[in-house]
Amino acid sequence: MQAGADGVYLDFLELTGTGDAFRKLKADGAKVVGVAPPRIRKPGEEKIDRFLVGLAPDAVLVRGLGALRELRERAAISQDRALYVGDFSLNIANALSAREILGAGLPAFTPSFDLDAKQLPNFLKGSLAPFAEVVIHHPMPLFHIEHCVIAGLLSTGRDHRTCGRPCDRHQISLRDRAGMDHPVEADVGCRNTVFHAALQSAAQLVPTIARHGVRRFRIELVREDDATVKSLVKIYRALLAGQTDATTARQQLKTASRYGVVSGSLRVL
Repeated sequence: MQAGADGVYLDFLELTGTGDAFRKLKADGAKVVGVAPPRIRKPGEEKIDRFLVGLAPDAVLVRGLGALRELRERAAISQDRALYVGDFSLNIANALSAREILGAGLPAFTPSFDLDAKQLPNFLKGSLAPFAEVVIHHPMPLFHIEHCVIAGLLSTGRDHRTCGRPCDRHQISLRDRAGMDHPVEADVGCRNTVFHAALQSAAQLVPTIARHGVRRFRIELVREDDATVKSLVKIYRALLAGQTDATTARQQLKTASRYGVVSGSLRVL
């Protein structure tokens, strides 16, 4: 928020810290503080969503069809003041799926990461652009695993009750054969997500989709420090304001990251 973002989603490992951070941000005057429930949720874990919604956030990421159904059943979408945004995991990749989600009551959606640099602007060229919240910078979540790599490597415990929660004190990465370290992060359900080490940027598409009518742009962060976050927000702010071009912005982004930035799923094959 200090870097100049209009709002922030909290996607924390543990619920107590989420509540503390939410209240601190609101006390500091943050206008938009949203929450991001776990990417995977199983039966019996509904209390996690209830806790997060109970904070009265300004926005909520809806990450699964089951969560959407529950929201509709208790009419939360129409009654709560929060903006509910269908996340990329709903796989909204065409006008048909977008209208289905919007028709189900969600006022906004994030386009699927399956769309490449040609398909995404075409998808958002029409009437759907004002409803889109586009992720323009992020480490790609590669896969989710039930096994907790962190506890498996740094603990002799069997589950969250006996592992001693090494995830609170340590960071784990998986190093591939090219020497790249891919971050492994645990969620509140102790499930792990492996993120790609290189950051994916849609800087080259920002001016085009902004002209199409997109007004919500999202940067996702995993392990970036203060200086990197400030640099990222500044670069994308300048790009959106027309103070720099996409080529210059991409060059600046490459120097701001250890592994540079890549086109990733946006690459046109």
